[in-house]
Amino acid sequence: MKKRYTRPGIYIQELSPQPRSVAQVETAIPAFIGYTEKSIRQGNPVLNTPTRINSFLEFEQIFGEAFPSKFEIVPALLSDPFPFQLNNQPKSLSFLPNQQGYLYYSVKAFFENGGGTCYVVSVGNYAGVPSLIIEKSAILIGITALGNDNESSILAIPDAVLLGGEAFEVYQQMLAHCATQRNRFSILDIPAGYQGLNTGNNCVSEFRNGIGNQHLALGAAYYPWLYSTVASNPSLEILDHFELLDLQQILPEPHAQTFLNSSPTPSGSYLHQGLIGFSPTYRALMDGIQNKLGLLPPSGFMAGIYARTDRERGVWKAPANVSINSVYKSAVSISDTEQEALNIANSGKSINAIREFSGKGILVWGARTLAGNDNEWRYVPVRRTTIMIEQSLQKGLQFAVFEPNSNITWAKVKGSCSNFLTSIWRSGGLAGAKPEEAFFVKVGLGETMTSQDILDNNLIVEIGMALIRPAEFIILRIKLKTASS
Repeated sequence: MKKRYTRPGIYIQELSPQPRSVAQVETAIPAFIGYTEKSIRQGNPVLNTPTRINSFLEFEQIFGEAFPSKFEIVPALLSDPFPFQLNNQPKSLSFLPNQQGYLYYSVKAFFENGGGTCYVVSVGNYAGVPSLIIEKSAILIGITALGNDNESSILAIPDAVLLGGEAFEVYQQMLAHCATQRNRFSILDIPAGYQGLNTGNNCVSEFRNGIGNQHLALGAAYYPWLYSTVASNPSLEILDHFELLDLQQILPEPHAQTFLNSSPTPSGSYLHQGLIGFSPTYRALMDGIQNKLGLLPPSGFMAGIYARTDRERGVWKAPANVSINSVYKSAVSISDTEQEALNIANSGKSINAIREFSGKGILVWGARTLAGNDNEWRYVPVRRTTIMIEQSLQKGLQFAVFEPNSNITWAKVKGSCSNFLTSIWRSGGLAGAKPEEAFFVKVGLGETMTSQDILDNNLIVEIGMALIRPAEFIILRIKLKTASS
């Protein structure tokens, strides 16, 4: 009943806005799964628990430091771009077995490339453990644990490359998980992606053969791996990576030998600072360690680039033709001809190239999903924009659940959808000179529903969108005109 007013004056009525607004969901909050030093938050264990992280400092407080990998010195490897001299002989560093872990440095790469918030699922701790054994079963448990998290929108598992052939089972589960959850996208690493394409075992061919054929539009892969500065640490303690006895045998300089054999034996940062001053060999060894630790699969960098691009331009902007922070060299230099084979293959499984360009540095030079032959879902921004719109509307239309399936509710739903899509169009996320060219929203009896649909309590909305595709191939047509006489 309308209220009767009995005295002259001004009255204020607060009315609920119609239609209700739909808020855009977050698009670049990745979930990282892997091994950490520890997993304790405010005294409580968080193993196999999605844990929200807002800075790298917070990550270290909860999950600890990097795994202290052990090395051996071997004759210089042809694949090593950074050999060093030891007793006038070229040498390389090699990891001892089960001495690698990538999660710590990948999360650091995420934050250094523009990432703001992420989730971490620790599937095992390595504090006090002499070797790090990566297990497929543990990582699969981590994927399952992520199922209850509704905020993360990207999935990355950099430690999976250490599983060898079993990595592809993990990747297939990642893609299947994204298809089931419908709210996230996978960034996949190529095992042995530091190898060239002309080696005996082509890592890209093995990846294409192993990844399967299901849900390919929900993931993207990047090649090659990257040499980064995320492992650079001027106070890196050498005894984390070599035994004292090894150092006494390795370092030839007399002053270094005197220092190592002094009583008491120096240790920690004092040992590091002393050897930096006494031994050029030690300095070369430290550079070699940082190069080895800094060679990383690209998923952590790319997760940060996705976040940075989404924040600055929108999820509909391809995360490509952008520079990568904290990287000084790609593991493999890719030619134009080699990129053609990566980008477009008979299998349809596109691999995005990371390339070095003179005067520009190292750039991401591809934006395709693994479904390279799919006209609808070929491009990363198209697939991710669709995920964002679907999730935003799903959350924003919750008000209509249990409302009468009538004209009034249909009008509210249509208005909410139209207003949201108009805001996306105005931001540049949809093509078209005007909103009616960019999208349509249909709902109603005889339009999207039958009488039986209404009896079955089904409210059906149909939405069409003109999604923007990246200008991947820029074609210049140049015609020379002869001078007129």
